[in-house]
Amino acid sequence: MAIPLVGKIVILAVTLGVIGGMTAVIVVLVSEEESTVPTTSAPTQGTTEPVYQDALYHVGVGIADMTGPCVEVVFMGYAEIGQTGRGLHTRQFSRAFVFVQGDTRVVLVTADVQAVGIHVRRQVVRNLQEIYGDTYTLKNVIIAGTHTHSAPGGHLVNFLLDVSIRGFSRETFDAYVNGITRSIVRAHENITPARLYYGQTMVTNAQKNRSPFSYDFNPAEERMRYTDNLDHQLTQLRIVKQNGDLHGVLNWFALHTTSMNMTNRLVSADNLGYAAMRLEKTLNPDSEAGKPEIVAGFFTANLGDVSPNLEEAQCEFSGEHCDNHFSLCAAGERCYALGPGEDMFESTKIIGTRVFEGALQVLNSPGEELTGNIAVVHQFVDMPEQVVARYDPVTRTFDENDQVRGCSPAMGYSFASGTTDGANTLNITQGTLEGDDFWDFVGGLVAAPTEDDVECHAPKPILLATGRTNIPVPWHPRIVSTSLIMLGGLAVIGVPGEPTTMSGRRMRDVVGAVMEEHGLEPRVVVTGLTNEYIHYIATFEEYQVQRYEAASTIYGPHTLEIFLNKYSELASAVVQGEELPEGPEPADHINSTISFILPVVVDNAGLFQSFGDVLQQPDPVVRRGETVSVTFIGANPRNNLRQESTHFVVERQLLSQWEVVATDADWETRLIWERRSTILGTSSVTVEWTVPQDALVTSYRITYYGTSRGLLGSLTDFTGTSNIFSVNS
Repeated sequence: MAIPLVGKIVILAVTLGVIGGMTAVIVVLVSEEESTVPTTSAPTQGTTEPVYQDALYHVGVGIADMTGPCVEVVFMGYAEIGQTGRGLHTRQFSRAFVFVQGDTRVVLVTADVQAVGIHVRRQVVRNLQEIYGDTYTLKNVIIAGTHTHSAPGGHLVNFLLDVSIRGFSRETFDAYVNGITRSIVRAHENITPARLYYGQTMVTNAQKNRSPFSYDFNPAEERMRYTDNLDHQLTQLRIVKQNGDLHGVLNWFALHTTSMNMTNRLVSADNLGYAAMRLEKTLNPDSEAGKPEIVAGFFTANLGDVSPNLEEAQCEFSGEHCDNHFSLCAAGERCYALGPGEDMFESTKIIGTRVFEGALQVLNSPGEELTGNIAVVHQFVDMPEQVVARYDPVTRTFDENDQVRGCSPAMGYSFASGTTDGANTLNITQGTLEGDDFWDFVGGLVAAPTEDDVECHAPKPILLATGRTNIPVPWHPRIVSTSLIMLGGLAVIGVPGEPTTMSGRRMRDVVGAVMEEHGLEPRVVVTGLTNEYIHYIATFEEYQVQRYEAASTIYGPHTLEIFLNKYSELASAVVQGEELPEGPEPADHINSTISFILPVVVDNAGLFQSFGDVLQQPDPVVRRGETVSVTFIGANPRNNLRQESTHFVVERQLLSQWEVVATDADWETRLIWERRSTILGTSSVTVEWTVPQDALVTSYRITYYGTSRGLLGSLTDFTGTSNIFSVNS
């Protein structure tokens, strides 16, 4: 029996043998062009044909363009105020998965953004409720960021998170809300009967621990349970329609999306975004980038101390080894790690490819069918008010007789040192355990820590007592979102920050223990950057070292233990079908934000010129692998973000017709915007296309779509088209 999936992929039933009286059947997808991608059916008695029983679940998948303003807005992630956008390399996408079983409904979203916050999520839920009533709420809409550091910020509202962006960006906020909402609506509209399959594989040579010194402070007995200071497992949840067709796939892997470094000025979904696009292209060979039928989502896991930059960190000019802790660069010289490629674009592709290949390997395995319940539990937690039982990582038990507490938010000195993924020019070292009169004075200008703050956060020397100021809005959240989803026996922990490797392992331990107590297989994944951004979550032992991750653990040394107690409680509730109180919902501060981001005032083409005119034509003949470049008289891309569209197309000529072969969503293209005159409002747009090795030998052209702003604010669309050029082999 053959059932079409997509393109030329078909399904073949293969009998492996009889196990316990049951015939084990693997459904293998065979493609004439691409790698094989299998799915599975349930074992069936006495037949070699796959028999699809009534599906246990109903699942919808959806993807939408959420690209924000690609120029003039600072990127969120490195806190580098000079890292304003200058163009677009890959678009940002939101990928949504809706799981339904009976009256239970759960939405899980992965979005190509550094992080989301309560204000974005709350507006998404409001939008959904205008369409579907109370079907979707803050309880069952769970949104995670992939943590790319190459996307516009200004959407998180809390002041410290937006200050390096020059304040709140309404353009960014609306772009993200609209894109995420659209992806969920699309997932809602294509819900279909489906089955779920679980699998794992090991992905090697894609990550390194950037704080091994901190990791080694964890108990030796605990570290001996693991072979490495990293989690190399890629976990996958496969969604298969009732007819055997693949519907969507979710992947979890611990990785910082920082292959694109702080010198980058082009919007990019980074390594996990590349992995997602590559997998979607493999599964949907005839679809445009960002418009697949089969959606592939990648979620980051316990990424806190995990870097994709495999080379040792070096000083920017001298090339000397540095680590921002024991080895510093000269004053004003940045220290950061790169690799494994020759530049950050190649490194992004290499790391993304390795993650993609791991995901494809799991798809090429039978997988384990999941048959448990769909459930979700969510609770807001006021972190400084928490008093919980201390956790012993060696015995993996809670001591109710030893209580620990949370602290008012504060950042430590080593927060200012950055990491080897970023850079440090202040000569503040990681591992700083003592304050400094000058920096104490500077931090005190924001707000002075109380005696209780100092005692609570020890041994962290407080640089910024962010919990002690609300001007103009709170600098950090006090109330955070915690969630736990059960997807047929796979527990998904929603963590509102960046847990380190060992923090994530302990989270999996406590949830897995609850599952085992109730007779369930302890399948658990951690999803970082979920629903809110609270920086890092280090273990108590790592906190004593006060490297960057610990200094950025804002609720004090027992932050992780608060979460461990909470996730144990959430796990007990979800497996027993209990309801928990929602907790205190955070206040809405969006109308109190300030912004120093200048608006687009006017666009001008220049004297005796018109928008869309070509300033630099392409070479008349190019070869595969070479890069074509065309420069147009342009306008500010902020005038029209062109979500679900494109700023340009690359077209090839077949007979008398022109057909699109690439858009601004493709890896091979780049858009670079340059301000020619701030006073006159003139600018140019350069479109680059690296010709693929399999490009047809024929004629091509590039067409640019722009929107100009008049002096009174009117918007006018225009186009520009290059000369025709030929591609040769």
